Amino acid sequence: MSKKKAVIFQQAILDWYEKNRREYIWRGQSDPYKILVSEIMLQQTNADRVSPVYQRFTQQYPNVRALAQAEPADLMTVMKPIGLGYRARRLKRVAEKLVAEYDGDLPAEEEALLALPGIGRYISNAILCFAFDKKVALVDVNVVRLYQRFFGATSKKARPRDDPKLWKFATEMLPGTRFKEYNLALIDFSAQVCTLRKPKCDKCAVSGFCNFHTRGPKDNEQQE
Repeated sequence: MSKKKAVIFQQAILDWYEKNRREYIWRGQSDPYKILVSEIMLQQTNADRVSPVYQRFTQQYPNVRALAQAEPADLMTVMKPIGLGYRARRLKRVAEKLVAEYDGDLPAEEEALLALPGIGRYISNAILCFAFDKKVALVDVNVVRLYQRFFGATSKKARPRDDPKLWKFATEMLPGTRFKEYNLALIDFSAQVCTLRKPKCDKCAVSGFCNFHTRGPKDNEQQE
């Protein structure tokens, strides 16, 4: 990877984010509990659908202890608008373990977070980054798509987002400062510009350096 190309990409993405960031109630949040809730709700779900549910949920269950004591049926009712009921059960199991083992607090260590029910590396890193100011990368299918298109980063794994090689690449791509904003910028840029279908290359500040744009969309892309 060319260091010059990496710097161009980082700066362009951050500049774009300054003007085009999406505003959500959970952004700018430093409460680890509320970041946990938002990340679990956002799995496989559009952020605009999550917003009203998240607001109601955190009002009704403002902390770990309140969630641990919640009735499962009530949790399912609150989260019904976004579906995937397993997430309500997962949140309650996580809260119960946090109360039993961490006095209701979320740990600030990756190993401890990954030991929580249903918490993978993405959610763990989101908590570490946004709540505890840790310089860690976030890798999902959208981030994989960005790095694949721009840098030609590929994976032989069936699920590229689980590939340690891509996590290493993403970690190396983090800027020295503003890594929180950078992680959010990747999320918003992939949702608004570098979309899976019909990417808006004409609105992309880095299209001139992008492998996907210069070679054309006929090139195969990894899908999950």
